[in-house]
Amino acid sequence: MGYDSVVHLVSFGGWNGPHLPKGYSGDQLYEIFKNFNNQQNKTTTSKEYHFPTLWDGIDWDLEGHDNIQHPNNEFSVELLNQIGEFSNSAKKDGLLTSIAPPESYLDTTTSRFSRLVNLTYPNDDWHQDFLYHGWNVYAYIMAKYGEDIDFAFIQFYESYSHALYQTEKMKMSQSEFLVTYIKNLSTEKGFGYYVNFQDDKSIDMKHQFVHLPLSKIVFGFANGWALDSEKAIFFNPFEVQAAFDQLHRMNLVPRGCGYWVVEEEGKC
Repeated sequence: MGYDSVVHLVSFGGWNGPHLPKGYSGDQLYEIFKNFNNQQNKTTTSKEYHFPTLWDGIDWDLEGHDNIQHPNNEFSVELLNQIGEFSNSAKKDGLLTSIAPPESYLDTTTSRFSRLVNLTYPNDDWHQDFLYHGWNVYAYIMAKYGEDIDFAFIQFYESYSHALYQTEKMKMSQSEFLVTYIKNLSTEKGFGYYVNFQDDKSIDMKHQFVHLPLSKIVFGFANGWALDSEKAIFFNPFEVQAAFDQLHRMNLVPRGCGYWVVEEEGKC
């Protein structure tokens, strides 16, 4: 529509949102999407619109459900492979692919793994009444299909996240949290962490290193809606700037920052 410097990704999922339909491979689902994407582009009337397709890529934002017993609170092996296969096909066609996991769905602080996302987290003595965390379910995608994922938008604003725990309860500064988050990913094997996929007997994966390079890390922040929230952290922009200044000096700068969400901008 004339904004050819803006990349547009279509998002699948969201909290309480549907998961992908069963009984189809990721390749089959991508072909359906591809036909839609190309066909929709042909219907545009804007003379300035010249993308080869309507959408420039995919954002995987599949999450859990308010109903603690809902089947979407367990990611099936089929679903995880659908995401990966779809992403692989999209990459071959030159589309961008991203994931937007809540912090606990790609938990760089632990090796535990589960396909359930109705679990307690992160500390035994802190908000164990909150039952909507995950244990690294998106790590499966990064371990098996990581080359097909362009970036990971990590939702630090997840309810009762590590970010909130470390800054509110443990009194770590927000800038220190962000710097420490990146520093802890730097290992002899590269940037990433170990995940014990053997915790789940239904998948044929071992305890292994999951690569999460700096070029794929996007800090996911809340907008002004979180300023008065008791369960979601609001990162002060000056703290973010201080963290990036330090990360620049250490040559450890991640890909960038993202924010949720424009329509809920709040007070800032």
